[in-house]
Amino acid sequence: MKTQHWWMSIAVMVLFGATLVGLWWFQQQAVRPFITASDSADYWQAAQVEQRLQPLWQQLSDSQQPTLMHFWNPDCLCNQVSHRHYASLLEQFGIDDLRVVVVAPHTSSEQQRQQLLALNDGRIQVLTAPANLELPSSPSLALFHSEGQLAYFGAYGFGALCTVADDQLFPTLVERLQSGPYGPFMSVAGDGCFCAWPAADASD
Repeated sequence: MKTQHWWMSIAVMVLFGATLVGLWWFQQQAVRPFITASDSADYWQAAQVEQRLQPLWQQLSDSQQPTLMHFWNPDCLCNQVSHRHYASLLEQFGIDDLRVVVVAPHTSSEQQRQQLLALNDGRIQVLTAPANLELPSSPSLALFHSEGQLAYFGAYGFGALCTVADDQLFPTLVERLQSGPYGPFMSVAGDGCFCAWPAADASD
């Protein structure tokens, strides 16, 4: 029995060590600032961000609801850790309360975009971003009033697990936008699980 316990202890220690190594690797690979030192200072300014996003907004039809733009890079490992925030908004607000637009990079494939549409069963629209659209990070989001004013831009959360201080932050913002323009509020200062948005010269 002592030998069995010894081997079990060794196995637990090895598993614990492997978990620590995995977390360290994840931190090294995925955790980075939402806005890096090499990014444009424009990303700190709501007016500049709104101007950058106008070509996307202009592709949309008129709507009476607030709009969530979800910036989605299918090749980013961090999609999983932010998914609960995005999914929660879709659960709390129906199609008559919140328009959801997923913006995919120009490097995404038609198959990836169609798979995303199929998984969401008509609840979302998918736009392919022009190659010259520059963003600091993904996953990220923008919230707009129905008339197109930017209300929020930035991360879903920060830290390796994409945590947010108040889980009701985004639902509260949507509810306020249903009553009228609000913000803009920028949440771009911090480190978390983010991927760089594909650059214009990235291969398709």
